Amino acid sequence: MAAPAGMGRIEFFQVSAAGGFSDNEPSGCVAAVLPLGGSGFDLGTGAAWDNRLNTGTAQLSGSYVVAGDPIGFMEGLFGPSITTGVSARYQYADSTGDNSFDVDAGFQFSLFPSFALGMTYTDIIEDRIITAGFSHVFNRNLKAHAAVRDHKWEVGCELTVSRSLKIYSGTDSHTVNAGLGISAGEWEYGYGAVLHKNGIEHRLGISRRLP
Repeated sequence: MAAPAGMGRIEFFQVSAAGGFSDNEPSGCVAAVLPLGGSGFDLGTGAAWDNRLNTGTAQLSGSYVVAGDPIGFMEGLFGPSITTGVSARYQYADSTGDNSFDVDAGFQFSLFPSFALGMTYTDIIEDRIITAGFSHVFNRNLKAHAAVRDHKWEVGCELTVSRSLKIYSGTDSHTVNAGLGISAGEWEYGYGAVLHKNGIEHRLGISRRLP
């Protein structure tokens, strides 16, 4: 949901939930993405809350596959493909009363069987931040990602150890992240740790695919 064009890479109806603790305060999010058959459209919705910041967010998103097969690209099979996406969200800030409405838009373009470029224009109404990045599928077991946001680099990678286990790691220059995902049938369970300057944030997540 952070990059709405990326919803075009989701093959089945999917529901996800995650939660964590930072400074002994809970936060969490729920999201769902619904691919609309062969139309090329995907619809998504999500909500998030953070007790530490006393904020809540509700979001609606949509994506459209203009050409090609982005799902095949992520499997390292073939390309090219072009996918666009847009999202609108409302954020409620209880502590400051500074409620806001904003919009994101972006695209993803897979050039070759293993390389894709993407750009997301976030906070179009308020801050207007552009994030540009790329993904590279080295093989079916290793994917790497890099992006530039507000003149700062973000990098990460995904390693598929087995059919049921994936390992993730990355950094956004402020924090270091690491985690794993365990698949069991249509379910996927995840754990992640975010290393901040002043402590570690632990997060747990669960996703369910509905064919």
